[in-house]
Amino acid sequence: MDWTPFIGPAISVLVALFTFYGMVGQRLTKLETKMDDLSEDVRKHNNVIERTYVVERDLKTMWTRHDELKERVHELESYHKEGH
Repeated sequence: MDWTPFIGPAISVLVALFTFYGMVGQRLTKLETKMDDLSEDVRKHNNVIERTYVVERDLKTMWTRHDELKERVHELESYHKEGH
């Protein structure tokens, strides 16, 4: 059997496969880079959320303490107004 007519198409198929493989590899590399960037953005976002929680918790504590001190000042002012 003469294989000569199949050599040209076989080479074309091999070139197409290698080209396709290279293109897929490049695309996967770009996607991995984008996923890494998104993962970093998510980490930064989560850090902001954690820090915001701490600020809100501390702010609540501060206002509670403020209200306690305000009441104490009011008590002391009332005490001094009564002449003690």
